Amino acid sequence: MKRILLLICFFICFRAFGQSVLEVKVDGSAAGQPLITFFNKLEQQYPVKFYYLDEWLRNIAVDESANGRTVQQVLDDLFLGTALGYIELNRHTIIVVKDPTQELRRNKVIQSAKTEGKQIRKINIGEDTGGSRQRVVVSGVVVDKRTKEPLAGVNILAADQKSVTSTNPEGKFDLTLASGSHLFTFTYLNFEETVVEIAAYTSGTVTIELEETPTLLQEVTIVDKNREITTSLIGETQLSMKELKRAPALLGEIDVIKQIQTLPGISTAGEAASGFNVRGGSVDQNLILYDGLPVFNSSHVFGFFSAFNAEAIRDVSFYRSNIPAEFGGRISSVLDIHSKEGDYQVWGASGGIGIISSNIMVSGPVQKNKTSAALSFRSTYSDWLINTVRSDYVDLQNSSVSFYDGALKLAHKFNEKTKLTWSGYMSHDQFKLTGDSTYQWDNLLSSLKLDHAFRGNFTLSFMAGYGSYSYDVFDKDRLTGFDLTYKISYPTAKLDFNLQLDKHKLTFGIQGHYYDFNPGTLTPTAESNKASVQMDKQNSLETGVYVADQIQVSERVHVDAGVRVPAFRSLGPAAVNVYADNAPRESQTIVDTLYFEKGETVKTFYGVEPRLGVRFELTPDASVKLGINRTYQYLHLVTNTTAVTPVDIWQPSGYYFKPQSADQISLGYYRNFASKQYEAYAEVYYKKMENVLDYKDGATLLLNPQLEADLLQGKARAYGVETQVSKRQGRLTGVLNYAFSRSFRTIDGRFTEEEINDGKEYPSNFDQPHIVNLSWKYNLSKRHFFTGGFTYHTGRPITLPLSSFIIEDVTISSFSERNEFRVPDYHRLDVGLVIEGNHKRKKLLDGTWTFSIYNVYARKNAYSIFFKEVHTGALRPYRLAVIGTALPSISYSFKL
Repeated sequence: MKRILLLICFFICFRAFGQSVLEVKVDGSAAGQPLITFFNKLEQQYPVKFYYLDEWLRNIAVDESANGRTVQQVLDDLFLGTALGYIELNRHTIIVVKDPTQELRRNKVIQSAKTEGKQIRKINIGEDTGGSRQRVVVSGVVVDKRTKEPLAGVNILAADQKSVTSTNPEGKFDLTLASGSHLFTFTYLNFEETVVEIAAYTSGTVTIELEETPTLLQEVTIVDKNREITTSLIGETQLSMKELKRAPALLGEIDVIKQIQTLPGISTAGEAASGFNVRGGSVDQNLILYDGLPVFNSSHVFGFFSAFNAEAIRDVSFYRSNIPAEFGGRISSVLDIHSKEGDYQVWGASGGIGIISSNIMVSGPVQKNKTSAALSFRSTYSDWLINTVRSDYVDLQNSSVSFYDGALKLAHKFNEKTKLTWSGYMSHDQFKLTGDSTYQWDNLLSSLKLDHAFRGNFTLSFMAGYGSYSYDVFDKDRLTGFDLTYKISYPTAKLDFNLQLDKHKLTFGIQGHYYDFNPGTLTPTAESNKASVQMDKQNSLETGVYVADQIQVSERVHVDAGVRVPAFRSLGPAAVNVYADNAPRESQTIVDTLYFEKGETVKTFYGVEPRLGVRFELTPDASVKLGINRTYQYLHLVTNTTAVTPVDIWQPSGYYFKPQSADQISLGYYRNFASKQYEAYAEVYYKKMENVLDYKDGATLLLNPQLEADLLQGKARAYGVETQVSKRQGRLTGVLNYAFSRSFRTIDGRFTEEEINDGKEYPSNFDQPHIVNLSWKYNLSKRHFFTGGFTYHTGRPITLPLSSFIIEDVTISSFSERNEFRVPDYHRLDVGLVIEGNHKRKKLLDGTWTFSIYNVYARKNAYSIFFKEVHTGALRPYRLAVIGTALPSISYSFKL
């Protein structure tokens, strides 16, 4: 018995003297106790003494969240946002201290605002009852004061806490505070800095309005705008639509896709190509979303212009590493585009007039403060331009090109917590060369979205939509006429949840896409000698569930962790060819056919996609970021061209086509310099891909019922270094970036016929080792800006004929290994002059003139190399330059 008592005494002494009281866990009985009473009880139970002044702690009490937490965690929360802190002198002595630094910072902000004549807006949430301090959550949205549009990427600086956050793409933010009064500074490019005092005694919501400023950039202090480079996700970019409109553009057309192509690590096939390649990936590996729905063709006029009207776009987010778990289905990047909502207060209009197209957007209230509408439309009148082009390759006289796109968005607020939004978009293109076929293609998107906020910072978003992409190629020749049609339709549904907790931002949801493919129907005209062809339809179901958490581990460490679990089912009806086991897949080796009934599963694929991003802030102006993610892709673009064309087809994964997958790791260092006037970063990455598609030499891809016999799957890898230096403040601003990147593929099959380059590694079509981009804006005056951009990149790989010979009067060419040669290097200079209207706040019309020259020194950049037979057996090479001259343009944009 004595031994047992001694052991108990020893254990008690060990607990008392070997463990700090800060590590002791608090039980539920402490809830509601004044902090002074809580300290007294701890002093009675443990050999510890607390030193403090009573008046400091008089209104502070322990709340219910303390149960199960350590004393240290409880004190950290109670002193959050106050001038109080504590020092553990030793295990027996803890001193509560008061740091006046926070109050000094607060007074400095107030004094600075008064000196500059700024008003400090005060917002009260709840009433100060004089009771104990507790933790509250303030949720809000930042909007443009005039248009009431939400502003994404607004920086929010807590003057008394050193903390910084920013609004999400919907303009929303969440702040966890100690109850009481706090001072915040809201800053956004080209908007007046706004100081707001929020006296929050309960959780609640606020709306902050920012007013656009007419002053010069060098006269505006953009506080902490450049901290975005240190606090954003690795590989994340937010595009500024205002700055995009000031940049020189091809024929004056503002283009989101062209802006993406100037980012480090992004390449393109050549002049005016619509697609973009991200870190060694092909164009189909980029997920482009418009209000939540995928877009399968994002260009007008074979890639000259983007399919998106810049006037109708609210914000654009681009992810090329550490892709958030809510996005899936592509393995290289995500371009997330959100359209504008209409103004809830007044009607207004904006638009532009250029030399080849014009656009307009009208928005306003259907029911004031309740329902809004936004309508945009863009169309071209460019036939005159193409008819003036003289070419040795093809006669463009009497050719025609046209396009239009339109969008409509209706939004209705049932109350402060519930909003219903309908978004519709459509586009149409038509192109015809003299004496050739007519090409036309269409996009159609329609979605209905319900957003609802529950109690306790819990929100729901449900979206149901329908999308389709189709093209039609027809020829009215009496003897060879035909009509070729192709279509993808994809009903979509998404259910997403967001939950804001103490140091966590939890998101989870479920998503689904049903794909209905018509791979092609060829219908001959009445007297045509063409044969009728009907490809079998293909149906697939893609689903995904995800969960992610943004964790503020400490003041310096932030973790974004998540996992996505996708599933893909290829469905009948289907007829699948069976090939001999001991022979390559060819038409002559088909031995059987498998038939699947409607709705029957042909093939099922599952995957697990972990996503991890870690940000460590070394100092307030420097951080290190790490990104690791795995992604799967179940749809493949089938093409034998480098750039996207309207007649490309999409092939779902199935019996013979496995889903693509990619594992990527990125590591970067980010830094602000010279009082945040400059910012720079360097990022390295490595990406490994499986089951990428490539085509056999001489493959037939269109209307091919044995497509699996002409396509091969293999491995790919890409690696590189991306660097960028930006100047964000002053009269001259600009960005310079450089990327070194390599991209390789290996197609090694069981048989020689199923190999490329004898199974050896070869550069991909978009392997461009060196890429440099420079852009600038110089403020000549308050209303005049000189802008420009220069780009250089290594010529892309190409396969060329090395020799030719004649067999029975037919010329046969012998080609090099795949992508053994390169087209010449690409470089181009663009300049522009922007003249804005006067900056009076109250005026009927706000107009801007933009004069620009594309390709200033008329560089004939090679888009491709092709060969023409000058006489039997003799081939002559030609370099095709899409735009081989300087192109001046003028455009006028306005806002009512």
